[in-house]
Amino acid sequence: LSGPPKTPKPPVPELFLTEHAHVRMLRVLLELFYQPMLREGFFDEQELSNIFPSLEDLVEVHTLFLDSLKKLREESGFIIAEIGDVLLARFEGTEGSWFQKISARFCSRQSFALEQLKAKQRKDTRFNQFIQEAESRPRCRRLQLKDIIPTEMQRLTKYPLLLLSITKCTEAAAERAKVEQAAECCRQILNHVNQEVRDMENLMKLKDYQRRLDLSNLKQSTDPLLSEFKNTDITKRTLVHEGPLTWRVTRDKAVEVQVLLLDDLLVLLQRQEERLVLRCHSRTLAPAPDGKQMLSPVIRLRSAMTREVATDHKAFYVIVSWENGAQIYELVAQSVSERK
Repeated sequence: LSGPPKTPKPPVPELFLTEHAHVRMLRVLLELFYQPMLREGFFDEQELSNIFPSLEDLVEVHTLFLDSLKKLREESGFIIAEIGDVLLARFEGTEGSWFQKISARFCSRQSFALEQLKAKQRKDTRFNQFIQEAESRPRCRRLQLKDIIPTEMQRLTKYPLLLLSITKCTEAAAERAKVEQAAECCRQILNHVNQEVRDMENLMKLKDYQRRLDLSNLKQSTDPLLSEFKNTDITKRTLVHEGPLTWRVTRDKAVEVQVLLLDDLLVLLQRQEERLVLRCHSRTLAPAPDGKQMLSPVIRLRSAMTREVATDHKAFYVIVSWENGAQIYELVAQSVSERK
């Protein structure tokens, strides 16, 4: 039996119901996980504020928004004709900026949170048991902690869509303009949070690379061109791209490298067990006496240019020039798109 066709949910009740469900899940995160973790001493307050930053503020903000929707529904006799002012009060101006700030703070740390909690579960049997017991509670509705933490980010992606559906059902031009303005505020908040998430993920990657970075070869070198890189801190930079390349040092010598394209540097790393080594290579069989034939594993982009390799579509040259000469690097990607 197919039954009658499904009708779309009315947009305002859907906003109300989904906000109610979201507040419920945030309270689950706060009351079944955050507060007991602190109470049981699994983490101290500072550690938890890094894992779940601004969680209490988020619960408060979403609860106040839900309360304003409830009040509007009651005052309008459950038939809401105007919602624009309530939406703008939440998403525009000072209140919107505060909501953006705490959402970005929380969402940008969610990858870090999942990583920290997973590591704690592996090491601490008692904590693992606590998580399993908490997840089995009816309030979790069969969701695991790893499913609950991303709900704030998911909620932010839904606001513009929910508000857009309200505009389609709003006839009065002035009211529709308010809802459209609120929807635009939601889009701006989402874009800001997405950028914060990307920036934090990049920083976490760079911190991991920095932790494994082995600068010993550079520190032993007397080459003046390498001296500025002896204390390289890549966490101060922006990660643009990363991936494996083959470095053709000479016709007979190729080295597999993990390459970091930063905002101002190209860094060629060689894996050595858990370490990532910055190692110079010579284009000659033996290093030249003055060391000028040595190729640095760190290339400053402001003095570099790229050229394609006519005989290999996956390869490219990086040509580094300075007042006393130039060096040529031949690098090979795994595909044409990766080379680009």
